[in-house]
Order: sequence, then structure tokens, then C-alpha cells
Amino acid sequence: MDKIYKRRGGNSTLNDPYLSKIDYKDPNICPKCGAVYRNKRWEFDENLIHDIKLKGDYDKKKCPACRKIEDNYPMGLVFISGRFVTKHKNTILNTIKSEEKRAMEKNPLERIIVIEKEDKDKYLIKTTTDTLAHRIGHILHKSFKGKLDYKFSDNRFLRTSWSRDD
Repeated sequence: MDKIYKRRGGNSTLNDPYLSKIDYKDPNICPKCGAVYRNKRWEFDENLIHDIKLKGDYDKKKCPACRKIEDNYPMGLVFISGRFVTKHKNTILNTIKSEEKRAMEKNPLERIIVIEKEDKDKYLIKTTTDTLAHRIGHILHKSFKGKLDYKFSDNRFLRTSWSRDD
């Protein structure tokens, strides 16, 4: 999504203060999650962390995702609802967590902030990126069918709604 956005003349950090406010020294290891900032990119790599720590010259600032989680600053919301949710709660939540794990392999800044139970058949998932909210909605619809709706805003904030009643 970001590559397409850049090709169209956009800025992938548009309206995300957590990506533009802090200049990270290269390398940087997030003290909270262990994500490594190197070559203007965040990644999880145990071997790289080990090598950087052996050299000893690295910065220790929190990554944008950990800061968003700490501040409860979502860039995406996923609303899930319906009787199907009540009957298949564990399977649905495992699917959501698996999608987060897959997303984090590609981009460590894509995380779930919180999964809140709003009612017996309603959940709200807050994400650190609009892309993860989109991915979660897509995988729920692909896996369980139901009704899916996306509402985008100008500042890259996404509201995703997925529901199934049967």
C-alpha cells in the first residue's frame, strides 16, 4: 500500500506524528519490543540485535509502534460484531492475532494496541497502522465471509467494520 501511495506522489508518513517527530540514530534498538532501526527501516532480527549490542554503539529510543501503544494512539479501528462472533470468538481472535504476526514480519510497526470487548457479540480492535486494520478486515471476510465495510479519512485513519449474524 505504501509503495502505491508513494508512486502517486504521496508521503507514507502523512499525518502520522509518530513517524516524523523523532529522528532515530542508526542503529537504534527499541528497549520495549526489541525492534531494530537500521538503514531507515524497522525490523526484528535476533542476529542483528546481537551484533549491534556487541559493538555497543546504538541508540535506545522506543519505536513508533511502542509509543503509539503507550499513548493509545490508533491509526486504525476494527469493529467486529454479530452472533457468529459469540459462537466462534476464539477462532476469530486467533485469526486476528495470526494476521498481526504475519504483518509484523513484514513491518514491525504494524501492531494491535488493544482488543476491547464492548458487548457479548461486539469487539473493538485498535491498531497502530491503517494497513493492519485493513488486513484484519480482509482476513476476517476471506476466512468467515460476512459483511465488510471500510471508511477511510483524509489523514490515513481507517475504520473497518466486519459483521456476521448467522
